[in-house]
Amino acid sequence: MATSEYGSLKFTQAIDFFRNKVDVPTERWNDVWRDQHNVSFMVAGAAKVDLLADMRSIVDSAIAEGKSLNWFQKEFKGLVKQHGWDHTGSAAWRANVIYSTNVRQSYNAGRHAQLQNFEFWRYKHGDSRNPRLAHQLHDGKVLPKTSPFWNIWFPQNGWGCTCKTFGESQRSLDRKGLKVSDEPIIKSREWVDKVTGETHQVPEGIDPGFDYSPGKVDQALKLKEQRANVPPLAERLPTRIVPSALSTVKGVTAKSIDGVLTRLGTTAAAPQIDALAKFLEKHQTKTVVVKSSEMAGGKASRALAPQVADYLGVEEFVARHRFTSSGRRKPEGFTHRNWDHVVVKSTTTHNLNKIDVTEMLTGLKKIISDGHNQTGPWEWKKGYKRWHAFAQSTDNAMSDNNSRFLTWLHEVGHQVHYKSGLAARPTSEFLTHYGNTNELEWFAEHFGVYILARDELVKIWPETTKWFDDIMEQVSI
Repeated sequence: MATSEYGSLKFTQAIDFFRNKVDVPTERWNDVWRDQHNVSFMVAGAAKVDLLADMRSIVDSAIAEGKSLNWFQKEFKGLVKQHGWDHTGSAAWRANVIYSTNVRQSYNAGRHAQLQNFEFWRYKHGDSRNPRLAHQLHDGKVLPKTSPFWNIWFPQNGWGCTCKTFGESQRSLDRKGLKVSDEPIIKSREWVDKVTGETHQVPEGIDPGFDYSPGKVDQALKLKEQRANVPPLAERLPTRIVPSALSTVKGVTAKSIDGVLTRLGTTAAAPQIDALAKFLEKHQTKTVVVKSSEMAGGKASRALAPQVADYLGVEEFVARHRFTSSGRRKPEGFTHRNWDHVVVKSTTTHNLNKIDVTEMLTGLKKIISDGHNQTGPWEWKKGYKRWHAFAQSTDNAMSDNNSRFLTWLHEVGHQVHYKSGLAARPTSEFLTHYGNTNELEWFAEHFGVYILARDELVKIWPETTKWFDDIMEQVSI
C-alpha cells in the first residue's frame, strides 16, 4: 500500500486550499453548507476549539505528507481518547469519512486551479464498486470550462465519490475523436433537513451539500471575511521546500526530503537550497518514490497506477508509463523532458530522517577531490580514477540513505536542465565516471554538487560554477 491512498492530493494548490481555511466548530455535518467548505474546516460534532485544531493538524499531514488512511485512523483514535470525544459511528468509519472527504476535496480544489489552463473539461466516472447511475451518465461529457454545469457537477459529487475532471484542448479533442457535449439540463429535487425542517433544492444525482465546485470561492468569501481576524493555517505552519511526493516507502517521503533540505539550509549550501526551493515551487515538480517491484511494470505496478494517475493528473494507462521501467535492471531514478515529476527507486530500509548532512557533505567533498585529482577507487580508462557517481554508497564514502537523497537531487537536476532549454555544458571536465556518460548526465551529476557544495566546486571550476548560478536564476525567477 502506498504512503497515501490519495497520493494525488499532494500538490501545492491542494495544500494551499486546505491551509487557507479557517476552523469552524460545529455540532452537525451540515452546519457548514455547500461552498462554505471552500474556506471552512469542520468536523461534524467537533465543537471544541482544541479538538478541532488537533483534527486539523492530522488532516494537514494527510494532505501535505501523503499519510495513509491506516495512519490517520490510529491518530484519530488517539485524539478521541485524549479529548474524550463521544463521536457518532465507529472510530474506523468516522476517521475514513473525515480523511477521504477532506483529502479528496482538497485534491479537487487543486485540480480546479490547474484546469484553468484548459479550454474544455471532461468528466470521468470514478468506476467505484457501487457506481451511481447519475454519475455514470456524465462519463465522457466534454464541456467548456465556463459551462454552468461545472459550478454544480465538479467532483466530488457525494460521499465517497471518486469521479474526476480532466482538461482538454481543441487539439486533444480532435486527436481523441471527441466532441463538445450538449449543455445538460440539471434537474433538482427537494431535500428536507430532518432536524431543522429547512427545505433545500438539491440537484438530482448529487448528495445534499455537494453541489458546488471545490476551489471556486464566491459566496464563501463572506464567511472568510467574518473570520478575518483568525490567521489561516498557511501562516501558522512552516513553509515546505518540497511541494509534494507520492511514496510507497515510509522513510522516503515529501516530509523526509524536506527535512534534509531544511537541515542543509543551515549550512553553507543555504543560498543554493533557497534557489532550489524557488525552482520546485515555480515548476511544481513532483516526486514518485517506488520500490523495485512497483517499478517493474507487473502486478505491483498495476495496483499502484490509479494512485500515480491521480497524483500526476493523467489517465491511468498514461501513468503506468511514468513510473515503470522495462528491462531486468531497474534504474535508481529517472525522469523525462516532457514530465514535471521525477521517479526514485527505494527500499523499505531507506530512511532519510537518519541522514547526517555533515557526513553527506564530507562524503561529497571527498568525491569531488578524488574526481579532480584522479585519486578515486575505480579506473574507467587508464588515468581516469574516479568514483562512479555522487550518489555513492559504498567504500564508506557515505551511507545508503544519503544515496537516495542524492538520487532524488540528481533527477531534479535533469528537470532543471530541461527547463533551461538543455543548456550545453561549459566544460569537458568531469568529476565522476557517470558524469561523463553524456550531456544530460553531466548536468545532473554536477548539479547536485553545485547545490550542496558550491564552495568546493568554485575552487576548481569558477567559471562553471558561475554558469550554474546563471542557470538557476533563469529557471527559478
